[in-house]
Amino acid sequence: MSTKRMSTIHLKAKLGLAAFLISLFTAVAPHRASAAEEAGGPGDALEAAALAAADQSEAKPGVELSPAVVFQVLAAEIAAQRGQLGTAAQTLIELAKTTGDSRLARRATELALRESVFARALAAAELWRDLAPGSLQARLVLENLYLAASRFDQAGELIGKRLAAAKTAQERAAIWINLRPLLLRSGRPQAVISLVESLQQNGRDSIGEAQASLALLQVQSGEKQGAQSIASLLTQKLNANTRLELAQAAMQLKRHDLAQAPLEELAQQSKEPALQSQALLLLAQLMRESDRAEEGFRLLDQGLRQDPQRIELLYDHAMAAERLNKLDVAEQSLRRLIAVRPRHAHAYNALGYSLADRNIRLEEAQAFIERALELAPDDPHIIDSMGWVLYRRGDLAGALKYLQKAYRLQADPEIAIHLGEVLWKLDRKDEALSLWRQAKKTEPTNPLLRETLSRLAVSL
Repeated sequence: MSTKRMSTIHLKAKLGLAAFLISLFTAVAPHRASAAEEAGGPGDALEAAALAAADQSEAKPGVELSPAVVFQVLAAEIAAQRGQLGTAAQTLIELAKTTGDSRLARRATELALRESVFARALAAAELWRDLAPGSLQARLVLENLYLAASRFDQAGELIGKRLAAAKTAQERAAIWINLRPLLLRSGRPQAVISLVESLQQNGRDSIGEAQASLALLQVQSGEKQGAQSIASLLTQKLNANTRLELAQAAMQLKRHDLAQAPLEELAQQSKEPALQSQALLLLAQLMRESDRAEEGFRLLDQGLRQDPQRIELLYDHAMAAERLNKLDVAEQSLRRLIAVRPRHAHAYNALGYSLADRNIRLEEAQAFIERALELAPDDPHIIDSMGWVLYRRGDLAGALKYLQKAYRLQADPEIAIHLGEVLWKLDRKDEALSLWRQAKKTEPTNPLLRETLSRLAVSL
C-alpha cells in the first residue's frame, strides 16, 4: 500500500500561525477564572472584556470608567460573539487609545489573531506593548508577529533583549527552543538564518540550541552544510525534543546513519511517553525506508505489547503489518483504534482500502470507506479509495467519477495510476497512457505503477 496514503504520524501537529500566537496568551500568564464569572455588576464590565489570563503588569488605568466606555466595551464583545471580529477589534483599539487601558489592546490583539488579520493584530500588539511596557506577554506576541511579518530587525531587537536579560543557561536555551517553531514556519529560511547568526553571539552558553535552529533552517533551505551541522549537534547534550527534531531532519535528508542512534536512545530512554512514542514511530519509519520493514514492525509491536495504552502507535502498527501482508494484525489494530477514536477517518479508510485492494469483502470495504468520507469528505485519498472499491465492484462509471474528483484535488501518482486503470478498462487508452507516463515521470520506481502495467500487459 502507498506510503503516502498510509503516512507516518507527523512529529508535531501543524498549528495555524494565529492559533500558535493565541496560545501565547495562556502559555505565559497564570490561570484565572473567567472575567465574566468574576464580574459582579456594571462596574466590572471593563474587567469582563479583558482576557481570562490577564497579566498582572496590566493594572487598571487611573481614568474614570464612564457609562459610555462600558457600553462600547459591551458592544464590542457582543459583536465578537456574533463573529464580527474586525469591528470588535477596531472598537477596542480605539478605546484602548482613549482610555490608556492595555487590557483592551490585549483583547483587540487576540480578536485580530482569531480573525487572522495580522496587520490589525500587529497594530493592536504594538499599542498593547506601549500601554503595558512591563508585560512579558505583550512583548512575546509582538516579537512573534514581527517574525511572521518578516520584520526581522524589529524581531531581532526584542529577541536580543530577552537573551541578554536571561540569567541562566537554561533560560537562554528555553528562549531558542520556544522560538524554533515560528522560525521554521517563517517561509523565508535564508533571511531567518541571517537573523539567528546575528543573535548567536548574544546567546552565550545557549549556543547549542541556537545552532540547532540554524541547522534545521539550513535543511529547510536546502543548504548542503545542514547534514554536517546535524552530525555535529547530535554529539552534544541537547534538549530531548531538539534531538528528536534533528533526527527527523536527518531522515528528511535520507541520512539514516545520523538519525538511527538518537532515535534508538530516545525510544528506549526518554522519560516523556509522547516523545518516546514519536521516536519509536520515526525509528520504525527509518527501518521501513532502509528495507528493514519486518524489524520496524517488530519495534512497533513490542512498543504496544509493553504499553497497550499507547494508542498513538496503533495506526502505524497497522500500516506496518499491512505492508507485510499481515492483514489480520492490521485489521485488529485499526478496529481497536476506531473503538478508541471513532472519528479517525483514516483508520476507516485504511481498513476499507486494505480490503478493496485485495479484492475481498468488498461490501464491507465500501461501508468503511463511506464512513471515512462522511468524516473527511474532501480528502483526495479517501475519495480515491471510494473510486477504487467501486472499480473492484464493477461500477466503472461510479469509479471514474470519484477518481477524477480525487485527481483534480491532488495529482498524486497513486491516484493517477488508479484513474488510468479505470480509463484503460473504459477503452480510453490514450488518456490512461498519458496519466501513467506522468506518474512515471514523477515517481520512476513506483511499485504500484510497475505492478499495474505488468498486470495489464502495458508498456510505456
